Amino acid sequence: MTATTKPPIRESRPRQRQIRFSSMETLGFSNPTATWSDRPVPTPVPIPMTPVERRGRHEAPEPEPETVADWKPEDIGARLTGRNTRWSIVVVSFLVVCGIGGLAYWLYQRPVAQAEASLASLSIEAERLRDALPALETFNASLTGNEPADSTELFGVDAAARALFDASGNLPGSSPELRSSAAAASTSALDGIRLAGDANSYRLAVTPILMAPELETDPNLVELDEAARGFGDWQLRFDEVRTALPDRTLTTTTEQLDILSGDLPGILTNYMDALREDDQVLADAVLAELAVRLGAIHEEMKASLEEIQTRVAERVAETVGSLGIALAD
Repeated sequence: MTATTKPPIRESRPRQRQIRFSSMETLGFSNPTATWSDRPVPTPVPIPMTPVERRGRHEAPEPEPETVADWKPEDIGARLTGRNTRWSIVVVSFLVVCGIGGLAYWLYQRPVAQAEASLASLSIEAERLRDALPALETFNASLTGNEPADSTELFGVDAAARALFDASGNLPGSSPELRSSAAAASTSALDGIRLAGDANSYRLAVTPILMAPELETDPNLVELDEAARGFGDWQLRFDEVRTALPDRTLTTTTEQLDILSGDLPGILTNYMDALREDDQVLADAVLAELAVRLGAIHEEMKASLEEIQTRVAERVAETVGSLGIALAD
């Protein structure tokens, strides 16, 4: 049973009127009351803490002993080498070290391997060019022959010379003399190929226009306009070829062709006058003079071709000499 009573009033003092504050009564500070109960007060049961609360609770560490008199050494080797060792880490570390070592050795040996490969490639290309040089010599000899030379024979020589030049560029810096010899051999061969090829192209282009035109000289068999048209067609082909010739190939021959081109209008006039006067002898003489001049230009071209042959032979000799140095190394 629970009852609420007021505390007893002392009779020794007269009862005085108490000042009441409504605000104080609201807060429970005026006219206090007490609660009395005959039931026993229950003892609070401790609530167990969770592991999280127990870890978050800061407890004072136990004091350490002030002396080390009772300290004894402990063998920790077994713990370091026993079952606590992670062999996977050890194996991975070993493999990484071996990989780094192998890579370092490969990088160290790579320049040596590259140098050996470059030397082997240079030797192969030098032998290839040496075996191709007879084709250049044969082509060079045919420049002054009756049959035109086949320029396809130079393709193999050109390819071999360029391959040797590329191989010389791959040589290491420790072989400057070998590189210089190989480069000189390829350069000489390419120069000889250019000289021979340009001379042969010039010859093939000029030879047809050095043949005297076959024109009619009998006034009874040809009209004047027909004769003029025939000579004009030949002159047009002559000038087309002459103006298309290169400037630095057989320059003497080109100069002779230019001189003859300037004289062609006068030769045409003489030819037409001979036909107009019914003078076949004079017409034959005009065309014969033209044939002689064309023949002289042909002979001059042949002499220029012989000079080209000499220069090409010199380039071949230079190539052979440089190849001998390259192959000897």
